[in-house]
Amino acid sequence: MYHSEKLSRTLAYLLRHDCAYSYESGGWRALSDLVDNHSFTIGDIEMLVNTDSKGRFELNEDKSKVRALYGHSINIDLVFSNDTPPEFLYHGTATKYISSIKNHGLLPRSRQYVHLSENIETAEKTGFRHGEPVILKVFSNLMFNEGYTFHCLNNGVWLTKEVPIQYIDIINQE
Repeated sequence: MYHSEKLSRTLAYLLRHDCAYSYESGGWRALSDLVDNHSFTIGDIEMLVNTDSKGRFELNEDKSKVRALYGHSINIDLVFSNDTPPEFLYHGTATKYISSIKNHGLLPRSRQYVHLSENIETAEKTGFRHGEPVILKVFSNLMFNEGYTFHCLNNGVWLTKEVPIQYIDIINQE
């Protein structure tokens, strides 16, 4: 288990944060680079793509390239459709960030997008990773109707560039 977790973390870094690599359009990285320069096997990469519980990775059709679907800290031009979100989406954060959110809304910070989920449980799990969790309810359909763009990934993660404070309701705060 430890070996695959370490491989997954390494792959996530190489696909989302490696500023030394010149990614192809759409954020694709050649499997040959990962095999030749980073000690992966093709089997390792296929296993990680197929078993990642968060659905972060994707292989192209001929399995010669791989990419991360979200979470990039480097500028990657991922082409997404503009999807109509449900009435509400949720964001899990920690109490230590609430003051900043109340002043600035939700911003992607070191990432390209704000990540939202369709249910409170997923948002809560995300919040726990950062400290004492706070769940934010986002009035996503209202935002969409007022011109904001949303992208839904195949794993249920929703992306948007920002969430201004007027579209946020803090639904639990200690």
